[in-house]
Amino acid sequence: MPPPALHPSRAYALLMVSLCASFGLGASCRRPAPTAAAAVPQSASIRLYFLADLDGYLEPCGCQARPLGGIDRVASLIERERAAHPNSLLVATGNLFYEHPTLEAQMVFQERARAEALGPILERLQLAAWAPGPSDYALGGEGFQAAARTVRAPALVANAAGREGSTVRVVGGVRVGLVGVSDFATSEGARPAGAPETTDPVAATRTAVASLRGRADVVVVLASVPRRVARTIAGEVAGVDFVIAARESSASPPPPERIGNAHLLTAIDQGKGLGAVDLFVRGDGPFHDASDASASAERSRLDERLRSLASRIAAWERDPAVDRAAVAAQRARLQEMTAQRAALDRRPAPTAGRAFEARSFEISPDVPRAPAVQAQIGSYFRAINERNRVAYASLRPPPPAPGAPSYVGVAACRACHAEAYDVWQRTPHGHAYQTLEDASKNFNLSCVGCHVTGYRQPGGSEVVQNTGLRDVQCEVCHGPGSAHIDAATDAARRATIRRDAPADVCAGCHTPEHSDHFDYGTYRPRILGPGHGQPMPGGDAAAPPSDAMRP
Repeated sequence: MPPPALHPSRAYALLMVSLCASFGLGASCRRPAPTAAAAVPQSASIRLYFLADLDGYLEPCGCQARPLGGIDRVASLIERERAAHPNSLLVATGNLFYEHPTLEAQMVFQERARAEALGPILERLQLAAWAPGPSDYALGGEGFQAAARTVRAPALVANAAGREGSTVRVVGGVRVGLVGVSDFATSEGARPAGAPETTDPVAATRTAVASLRGRADVVVVLASVPRRVARTIAGEVAGVDFVIAARESSASPPPPERIGNAHLLTAIDQGKGLGAVDLFVRGDGPFHDASDASASAERSRLDERLRSLASRIAAWERDPAVDRAAVAAQRARLQEMTAQRAALDRRPAPTAGRAFEARSFEISPDVPRAPAVQAQIGSYFRAINERNRVAYASLRPPPPAPGAPSYVGVAACRACHAEAYDVWQRTPHGHAYQTLEDASKNFNLSCVGCHVTGYRQPGGSEVVQNTGLRDVQCEVCHGPGSAHIDAATDAARRATIRRDAPADVCAGCHTPEHSDHFDYGTYRPRILGPGHGQPMPGGDAAAPPSDAMRP
């Protein structure tokens, strides 16, 4: 009778114990402290900060459970860190001033004003250079130039005729060569009006880097191009040390990736994260990666390969049909990999040669705001609010088609649905408009539509003309109610209202950007209760405070 099979994890553990003992590795087979293998025991020559696809964001939407970002928080972090890293440089790649390559006519003034507010803040942070993205041409060539003039940093586009493609900045005695390349094609493949024609970014980078030979100690490419192109630049262009890539949409940036002698870096978009790389410039040659994130990723990859191979060896050893010599060869391979894994734990920190340590700073609500920058942002929002209040004071929603219903407001619903009203007013929906008023955003075109009822719908509300329809009221879910109110019979009333709100009604505002934890099945019961045929949310006799019902 064959022996019982070992669980793969058990097989892996037994093999690892055996191999560690045979190599005399002992404690080396245990996981080290996270930073032990990567610490660099001396001060960095310079620190390079980088932003990727800022998209013109001054601050995040406050509707998320834990909103990340805010250029005032980025400023606070950089200013705080400069005490320990005085020799620093800030660069950016990807869409800097605008998020979208085209704008609705009504959005032009507000978006242009936001770009004009962002520029002086970037100037305060001493932006050194940037590689623009397609959305930076949302207002055409003249709009691009107007935004670019708000900062002294050059917009580097080496693959566009007549544009500056590289520059050298000296920081802490280190000559940093910066090269920028861009691809202005949008996701639809078109080039925004006013954006220059571009040539092959790889060839243009090669030419620009060659022009820096003898003038730069470190060469950094700002790659506002698709990631595959950024990887090609890293792998094929000699003389490049770092490529900072745009268009990274993951929630957390990947660790540095070595491609040839260069390293690919990126940051979380929209200012949710700030990338930083400490450079230890000692002599010549490629930079050695001493980053905690890279060491951890390398250990994880090798651990997974060891687990997989150990599990397979355990299965082969139980199978009499498997050639014993082949199993022995795989055991030898496992021993070699185990020694490699132990060497990672014992790897000394580099004290000579060129090295770098990359990190990502999450711009969380815990990061304090820089008061001066916070004041600049507040001034922008107040000015836009007042301007829109005046500009759109007479703008009215389209009238309903003949015979079609219009919006009547929650006061009309309350007369017959008092229980439902009482629950509603205790939810976040019941004071959604107040949150905008408190932030001077109740006339902001990017915000107001999800905080009023029937926005720009026939017979509904507008930016300013929304009295009686403020907050997320009954008719957002149930549709315009005038025909329901006018109906003469119960059957007619049921036929003239939407009885339930499908998920796509909620998803129009509860997007991943604005409501990161939203799930229709989970959150729908939180706004129901008596009057909707449901118990009080949470099952209590009295409605809980609205914070308990928040997404």
